[in-house]
Amino acid sequence: MFPCCLQHQNKTLKIFNQNIRGLGNKTNELYCHLQHDFPHILRISEHHLRESEQLTHLANYSLGASYCRKTFLKGGISIFVYRNLKYNNINIDEHNIDKDIEAWAIQLDSTFNKLCILAIYRSPRDDFTNFLK
Repeated sequence: MFPCCLQHQNKTLKIFNQNIRGLGNKTNELYCHLQHDFPHILRISEHHLRESEQLTHLANYSLGASYCRKTFLKGGISIFVYRNLKYNNINIDEHNIDKDIEAWAIQLDSTFNKLCILAIYRSPRDDFTNFLK
């Protein structure tokens, strides 16, 4: 778990980063970590969900962006955005290769001056050359 804060013009952006190794049965555990101080962004890696299983809503959050593996099991990344925070999805799916690079991005509007949040996961069993390309 990696909480992080960025400041811009006296505004604080809180980002929570977690390699969760399977989100499906850990949402209650995740809420326990967040219960008193909800970050603006939740960045989850290794959610282990397929497109058909994708968790599209956590209480107080909407799914900003997500990548699910197409040919291999496990892996995947998601970016959840705190309620009513305005953002745009940046589609970078054409660069994704299961295990080698799994990535997605969002751009926050107004409050944080068009800040981009990029989520990237690379499996330890990847082809590092593909990741660098």
